[in-house]
Amino acid sequence: MEILEIVAEAWLGKSVLAHRTGLKSALLKIGQKAKSRVSSPEEKERISAIVELCFEYKRERDPEERENIQRTLDEIVRNEAIELPTQSIDQWDDKLAADDREYRKLRNRDEKRVKNFLKKYFSFKAKAGLKTQAEVAKATGLARTHVTVLESGEHMPQQKTLQKLASAFGVDVTELM
Repeated sequence: MEILEIVAEAWLGKSVLAHRTGLKSALLKIGQKAKSRVSSPEEKERISAIVELCFEYKRERDPEERENIQRTLDEIVRNEAIELPTQSIDQWDDKLAADDREYRKLRNRDEKRVKNFLKKYFSFKAKAGLKTQAEVAKATGLARTHVTVLESGEHMPQQKTLQKLASAFGVDVTELM
């Protein structure tokens, strides 16, 4: 028996090892690799994490946490390379919106909220006689770049920004919402 197998059996229990497909054989391979060559610092850290998780499993009483520990052990033992996503955040966001009805609903609500804010913002900006972003920046005390981002509609402004805008436009903050 290899050391990691002994530790896992003692702290996880024979039944866990029997039910976690591939865990026992992977632990054997790791143990054999560690004996056959000089282990890299990463490999030593990996072995240490496996042992530590086995001890944590024994101490843990919460079934959900124990399941999390088992999944983490499986991941560490497999030691598979993590695939980086090939899609951009916008592509991921669009796919999530297409696949998840609740997320799509929330995203649409936020988009309407920003659109509504921008409509009011540009109306109040014109009524206040402010023509440029620089004029808005000066009147509000915001950086011009902040005003540029705000006018692009990329972000909904925070309360403090809304208050500065309302003050510059001579309106109540609730009118911007």
